[in-house]
Amino acid sequence: MPDYYRSIADELAEALTSQRNRIALRDRQLCLSYGDLAAFVGAAQKLLAGQKAVAVYGAPGALFGAAAIACVIDGRPFVHLDPAMPRAVLGNILAELEIGMILTAQPPKEGQLPTHCRVVDAAALLDAPSAGPVLPARIRPTDPIYLVATSGTTGRPKCIPVTHDAALLSYHWRDEFTPYLPGMKVGVYIFAIWEMFRPLRNGAEICFPGLQDLLSPLALASFLSDHDIHEMLFTPSFLEKILGGMEPAISAALPLRRVILNGEVVSDRLIAEARARLPGARLWNLYSICETHDICMSELTAPAGGDGGVTVGKPMPHLRAVVLDDDDRPCPPGMPGLLHFEGPRMLGPGYVNRPEETARRFRELVIEGRATRLYDTGDQGYVGEDGQITVLGRVAHMLKLRGHSIQTQELTQTMAGLLEFSQAIPWVRQIDDHGQALVFYYTADAAQRAGNTARWGIAPDSNRMPEALAAALREVLPGYCVPAYLVRLDEIPIHQVSGKCDFKALPAVAAEPGQPVGAGDTLPVVAHVARILRCGIDGVDPERSFHDQGGDSLMCVDLILSLEASHGRRVDFDWALNLPLTRLHQLLTEQAVAAPQSFERKGILLTGATGFLGGHVLAAALERLPADEVIYCLIRPRNRDPQLRLDAVAQALDAPPGRIVAVVGSIDDPRFGLDAAHYSALCRQVRTVIHCAATVNLAVDRARMEEWSQTGIRTTLQFCRDAGADLRFSSSSAVFPATGGPWPEAPARLYDGCSGYGAAKIVAEAEIAASGVAAAVVRLPSLYDLDAPNPKDICEIILDACRASRSIPAGLSFPMSDVRAAAQFLVGLPPSDGLSFYNLIAEGPITPRAGTALAPDTWLAAAPLPDAVRRLIAADPLILHADATFDNAAASDAWRQAGAGPFESILDGPALLTRRLGYHNEPALT
Repeated sequence: MPDYYRSIADELAEALTSQRNRIALRDRQLCLSYGDLAAFVGAAQKLLAGQKAVAVYGAPGALFGAAAIACVIDGRPFVHLDPAMPRAVLGNILAELEIGMILTAQPPKEGQLPTHCRVVDAAALLDAPSAGPVLPARIRPTDPIYLVATSGTTGRPKCIPVTHDAALLSYHWRDEFTPYLPGMKVGVYIFAIWEMFRPLRNGAEICFPGLQDLLSPLALASFLSDHDIHEMLFTPSFLEKILGGMEPAISAALPLRRVILNGEVVSDRLIAEARARLPGARLWNLYSICETHDICMSELTAPAGGDGGVTVGKPMPHLRAVVLDDDDRPCPPGMPGLLHFEGPRMLGPGYVNRPEETARRFRELVIEGRATRLYDTGDQGYVGEDGQITVLGRVAHMLKLRGHSIQTQELTQTMAGLLEFSQAIPWVRQIDDHGQALVFYYTADAAQRAGNTARWGIAPDSNRMPEALAAALREVLPGYCVPAYLVRLDEIPIHQVSGKCDFKALPAVAAEPGQPVGAGDTLPVVAHVARILRCGIDGVDPERSFHDQGGDSLMCVDLILSLEASHGRRVDFDWALNLPLTRLHQLLTEQAVAAPQSFERKGILLTGATGFLGGHVLAAALERLPADEVIYCLIRPRNRDPQLRLDAVAQALDAPPGRIVAVVGSIDDPRFGLDAAHYSALCRQVRTVIHCAATVNLAVDRARMEEWSQTGIRTTLQFCRDAGADLRFSSSSAVFPATGGPWPEAPARLYDGCSGYGAAKIVAEAEIAASGVAAAVVRLPSLYDLDAPNPKDICEIILDACRASRSIPAGLSFPMSDVRAAAQFLVGLPPSDGLSFYNLIAEGPITPRAGTALAPDTWLAAAPLPDAVRRLIAADPLILHADATFDNAAASDAWRQAGAGPFESILDGPALLTRRLGYHNEPALT
């Protein structure tokens, strides 16, 4: 091995320089280029000096990723602190690893982190100035790159160091199967945070979904499409849940090119379903264990099952599979036994401060006269003549449930502190058609049974886990380690040959019938939760959240699907997982929710205030409205207080205190979800409604978009009637074809090839026309802001691709207007007595003429476009040649009457093209 060990830290540091202008990390709140990341790492290195190991606290996101990368480049092994971990478990991890510094990627809960650790807000490092190339630490192969804290089935998690050498060997080996190129987009979430380092070495872009994106099937489809995600790793259970809740047409249109499955055995059923529903994606199975890093990787092109097992591929070159019988003798090819692995550069050093557990799992054996260090995987399996490994299942000391590892010996020890029993076997069972669950089988004598009944109220004829016992376990265990069922046996079944537990003879467990959904006085959401948690309704506390009562993220998918089916509406993941169930019920039903603030001042109501157009309308309203009027902003309720969210916007706009007021509600709900008193109060104060909220989701079919649009506009129109307010509605030029014209300032009709977005706007316009409400329908094309482009606008995306490729598709044309002009127009229009249509669209489209002009098909094939956009343009080439003309006499006249200057000022094409397409040392574009 060379004197200088070239490590992952070196490869990451080089990528920060060579890919400087590419995006490295992105989530909903933050986007960091490789150059931004380099500045962050440079600032973090000054703080990390002297630290042995560092903790990074927070849910995976761009800031979390930046903190973890800084640790890796500086040679400081880090451990992830999940905010969902019990406080005692977090404390045990920090004590076990002697952590002195915690980098926080989100604010911790009060008292969640110990006071003896130095806590550093990673966000404070974001504005660090660039200080030249990042200098990676000198790494030794045996140095740990990160530490994995396992499930903690005793409340004291095992901490596993993963070495730089194991990670490097694995990364280079996997690059041959699944290579990355600069600009490739990879989705990463909590089950796969270790996956972000490998793509970043090669200039890929890491995209982190939020919880609300991740576990609602439609929301995940939107995330994948909006960010043009090329690859994502899933646990098989997770992928199965998501595909089951997604329409086949939606899944087939996803941009995924590669799906990696990891953490559980992949069933033939899932392989078939994934290949059918994701026809454009290659499917890979990754067999890996923290203690050995990666082991095997194989493409799933056919059923993977064998004779009762699953074939996972051949081990990577630096690992050798060794199958041992019960007497530690090697098994010949094809004979099942206990699966071990040998490989000095891949096996970790063992568990931190756990010498007995290390000796038990990292075994020192003499095999065929040679001293060998092996890792016991906890799997049963065999190796075929061709070297392929077949996994038959788990052995008793470790179980897998929804991608989580559960150490059965430790779980049994923890249970022994609360439950009286003689013998016990934790096991994962299929429960009817409800999926897999953790079952705790045990034997108990008469005295033990009496003690359990007195302490926990365990009924002799029930398999339910008592809620009091479950609550006690959740104080020290992650939710997935708490058994869902408690089954008392007369004796543990013993296999006649092996003399060990006969797991196949353990009795099946049936889901006990609960109270029907909606029966009696029970809230329906409570009944759904009881079914999913597999407990009685009396074991569910309506004042606590699903998560606080043991529900995990994967189980939340079941809850969301159940609630969406019951209530006929979309369900926000954050709500389902984290809100108290009574509050969740309020938000999902027509039951009025009292608003937290009063409505005492005259003003206007604005929807979509957090969007691109809505934000500019809010700024224009602050400027133009009388100082004694307020802007009421309809904001959907979330965990974070809506008024606090608006306060941040108000501060950015330098708005006077109290000028912007949150109306906590949803456009999908009657009366916006307000109670009668607050709704009436709002009606008395509002004279005008400016409706900028819009649904744009390529993962949703046209019928669904039309339905959402129709529901929202009907709620808005009813409010206008009740308030006596006029309406200004932001419509779109998409209600007309992209070519032809001039299209009138008059009602539009559905046309062949109309997009879902255009159809949704046509439906809304028709509802407005039939309502009798005084309204102005303002049709807008793409909107630009010279200072801050809208990254979601397709014309901006096309312009960016033109700039990057220094070429344009021949004949490129499109309509665009200044977003500030649109905002001023919507705010400044005088009240209308009836229905008016305004096409706020300039006389001619923008037509770039500089750069190399290529045939549209040639340009489309070569341009650096997101795949979703490329597919969209290929399906509708007129997007590149949108040269329609529009009547705009009414808009021009209203603009002139408002004293806003010449109508041509709504468009500054040369300035737009100069800003978006200007090449260095070349004349300005026209």
